[in-house]
Formats: sequence, C-alpha cells, structure tokens
Amino acid sequence: MNTQDFLELEYLRLDAYRLLADSYHRPEPSLLDGTGKLKSCMERICSEAGQYISSMQSDIAGLAGVGTIEVDYARLFVGPFNLMAPPYGSVYLEGERQVMGASTADVQMRYRAAGLDVDTGFKDAPDHVAAELEFMHFLIFKAMEAAGQGDADQVIACLTNQQSFLEIHLGAWIHEFADNVVKNAATSFYRNLARTTETFIRDDYHVLTSVLTAWSSNSEKFAELESLCGQC
Repeated sequence: MNTQDFLELEYLRLDAYRLLADSYHRPEPSLLDGTGKLKSCMERICSEAGQYISSMQSDIAGLAGVGTIEVDYARLFVGPFNLMAPPYGSVYLEGERQVMGASTADVQMRYRAAGLDVDTGFKDAPDHVAAELEFMHFLIFKAMEAAGQGDADQVIACLTNQQSFLEIHLGAWIHEFADNVVKNAATSFYRNLARTTETFIRDDYHVLTSVLTAWSSNSEKFAELESLCGQC
C-alpha cells in the first residue's frame, strides 16, 4: 500500500464514521445533504453499503419534511415508552439487557485512555451508537496524525486500538442492533441506515485486520509502513 492509497483509505474511513455518527443524532432539515455525502463516501469504500443509501434518500425526498423521520427516530431510540431499538451497546452486551453496565464502563475507560471524555452537551450514555462511531472517527484521525509525524509504531497502535474496539464493542453488537431497527422502523430511512452501518462496520473490520496482519507480522511490510509514514 503506497502513501496515496493509505491516505485515501483513511480519509474515506474518517468521513464514513463521522457521517454515520451524524445520522444517529436527531434528524435535522439538512439530513438529505448528509445522506448524499454518505452515499458518495460509501460508493468508494463499501459498495454494498452504498446500495442501501439510495433508498434512504428516496424516503427523505418523498416526505414534505423530516417530521415523519423524527417520529420514527423517537420511537426507535428515545422513548418515552419502551425503546424499539435501544442504541446502547450495554443493552446487547450485558446478560441482563441493562444500560450503563460493565461494558459501558469499559467504553468510558477507553475514551479516557485515548484522552477523551464524553462532551458535556451529549446527554446520552457513553456507549450510544453515535458516540462509539465518533470514537472510531477519532481513532482514525489519530492514526493519520501519527503517520504524518512519521511514527509507524503509533500508527500500528492506533489501528490495533480500532480493531479491539470493533471486536469488543461496536462490532460485537451492531448486528443485533441493526436487526432491531430493521424489524421495528416505520421508515425505510432507518432500516437502510441500519444495514448501511452494519455492512460497513463488518467490511471495515476485515480491511483493518488484513492491514494489521500484513504490517505487524512481517518485518519487510513494517519497513514499508515506516517508509510510507516518512512520506506523509
């Protein structure tokens, strides 16, 4: 992988995680613009996921505003009654289906170890799907920063952190979460967003693992990485 390929991949991954995170916040009138950017990104990095986004755009375009999507958002993710698709990792990872369990504490510990804490303006649990997607965005940014500084060891550490987070947290519960959304959503927007998210995370984990295997277990490949970082 040459410098241009590495940076192009990382920029696409950076945008993909940010745009997906934005899609799980309360819908805004600018939703269609964000969906268009997400489609453009996914068509380049994960074509299977990109196929779902055309349906998301059609759902928005067929509505006079985002009101119907806002209602669906509340039903699925907010309440006030039983959530149809709880957006919290602990609900799927804890045996008691509880919020703010041991897995939530581990997420919070990982944020702090990376030098982050949940923004005071974010009123949800640290393991909300949007927060975990944003954390992946941050870890990718740190890997790119390390590459720019010529620090190959730190690039490997950042990528390993991403792989671990997907294995233990986001990637471990996204399938069940997506199934809940698909089963209970009243709009195709959220059904297709869920499948986009699940498909991208599955593929991204495989790409990440392949890159790490190549760079971590082969001294010649690691030397290539060091050379690549020196050019960034």
